[in-house]
Amino acid sequence: MLEFSQLCTADQDLMCLKLHPLQDQLNKDELLEALVEEFVFRACEVGVDVNRAITHPHTATVVQFVCGLGPRKAAHLLKVLKQKNGRLENRSNLVTVCKMGPKIFINCAGFIKIDTKSIMEDSTDAYIEILDGLRVHPETYEWARKMAVDALEYDESAEDANPSSALVEILESPERLKDLDLDAFAEELERQGYGNKGITLYDIRNELNSQYKDFRTPYRSSTAEEKFEMVTKETLSNFKEGKMITCRVTGIAHRRPKSEQLDQAEPHKDEETGMWNCSFCKTGGFAELSEVWAHLDNGECLGRAVGVKVRLEGGITGFIPTDKLSDKPVSNPEERVHIGMTIHCRITKIDIERFQVDLTCRGSDLRDDAGSWKQQLDTYYGFEQETLDKKKLEDSNKKSNRTTYIKRVIAHPSFHNIDFKSAEKRMQDMDQGDAIIRPSSKGSDHLTAT
Repeated sequence: MLEFSQLCTADQDLMCLKLHPLQDQLNKDELLEALVEEFVFRACEVGVDVNRAITHPHTATVVQFVCGLGPRKAAHLLKVLKQKNGRLENRSNLVTVCKMGPKIFINCAGFIKIDTKSIMEDSTDAYIEILDGLRVHPETYEWARKMAVDALEYDESAEDANPSSALVEILESPERLKDLDLDAFAEELERQGYGNKGITLYDIRNELNSQYKDFRTPYRSSTAEEKFEMVTKETLSNFKEGKMITCRVTGIAHRRPKSEQLDQAEPHKDEETGMWNCSFCKTGGFAELSEVWAHLDNGECLGRAVGVKVRLEGGITGFIPTDKLSDKPVSNPEERVHIGMTIHCRITKIDIERFQVDLTCRGSDLRDDAGSWKQQLDTYYGFEQETLDKKKLEDSNKKSNRTTYIKRVIAHPSFHNIDFKSAEKRMQDMDQGDAIIRPSSKGSDHLTAT
């Protein structure tokens, strides 16, 4: 960060860095604002040692990224410190020596780091606050001291209960902080009118446990499955082999013949038209055999069609082999599909690293006649209920398919209120030429003779 901060000048030298091949497509002002914002975040996470910036001027450019300062205030702060003491001995000097206003002090004080050990070694008479070397804001110093005293179980009324010495002891053995009830402490502060400070108290304990530790989750490269889901917006738990999808045909895939295959080519002649055809791409209309060989030698032959290229809704590319286009043999895929056509397919294989899928659109595969894509059911599935539901569905289908008729009151010896099947059974015992008149399913104004 120190090296890159040298480029953060009025001439905007930072924009000369090529951080991404597509960064020129962004608005320069927005890109610069985002980069500066990232500098501020990183500076606040690790803290900025102002005294080091004074003794080593090449590190002074990073001071401008302290929250609440900026280039102008940072330059003025360093100038005042050089003229006065030559260094910042404690954070209170920001107000007493540098004449910093209350708003700026509140914003930046927690991110200005002071090496208290080096100042102690110089045997200065100035007051050294050990918390000035931590990411604890001056507004919460009293809470940090109380946490140290409570963790060591000091008697606050005793004369030897020195909060500063308690802090030194806690920094040497921070494991004693884990027994503190910070939730009760937060409730007490809220009752005193400080608001909900639970998160602040836990942050103070973390800082006392490990100074300037980066609590962010370590970077981990995305797995192939995660990249696939981020790019395609499809989850592998739902987008899996056997899934029925729709896709659009984008082209026909060909396999060009190799050189040794060209030498063994056998063009054939159509006896009906007298024209020669290419044995690989099946292109016809060549009047002479020499035209076929010229077609092969010039690289005009695309080769044998091996399948169909498709694209799914999520942008995933797919491939359907020729033998998976239909249950019947297909020699030319263009006889079955055309570019732009939408077809129904079933996924047979997923290549998550190449964002490609293999598909089939054979009727037997779509119907799943072999049961290869049947969903595996667990032991908790209601098999008995499924059987009952199927039986109810069959019964309802039988009732719906049953021919309905309206019973009629007709005084005729040949009339019977029966359906066709019942009439067939009765006529087995009747003489030839006899007839049965029965109600018609067409309505009450129709009769049917069987």
